[in-house]
Formats: sequence, structure tokens, C-alpha cells
Amino acid sequence: MVTIIDFVVELFTSIIALIITFITDVFLGVDPLTAILFLVGSALTTVAVGYFGLLAAGSALNLLTGWGASAREEASADPDARSSDNMGKAR
Repeated sequence: MVTIIDFVVELFTSIIALIITFITDVFLGVDPLTAILFLVGSALTTVAVGYFGLLAAGSALNLLTGWGASAREEASADPDARSSDNMGKAR
């Protein structure tokens, strides 16, 4: 029977072996232009995924705590200020 520790060790060992195989067999086996294009594509994808993750984390934080840019607005001191309550009402 495989334990959880054995599974995690095998998983990390496989990930390291995959990275080494990719670098030696795939990435170094192509011309420099292809390698540069691959690196640029990887960087753009990483930035996009990171930014989306940041937005998702901020949304979850706002949902759970109410803290953030879209938190409730304070009441306006101007009584004539139009709000969502009196938008459709005639004066």
C-alpha cells in the first residue's frame, strides 16, 4: 500500500524529472529564435495568470471581509446628491 508521503515524494521526483527532460530534450534542442519565443510566451502567460489570480484573491477577500475598493460607500453629506434610492423619482 502506498502512503501519502510516498505519493508526495514520487510526485515531486516526477516533476523534477519532467523539468529536466523538458530542458535538455525539448528546449535546448531547438534554434535560438524558437527558444526566445517560448520564453516570451511563457512570461506573458505567467503574468496573465498571476494577474487573474490576484483579481480572484481580491474578490474573495472583498466577499469575505468587505475590505477593498468596492466596499460600501459612505453616505453623502449633500442631501440633493443623486443616489440609487432616488434615481427614478421626480423632484
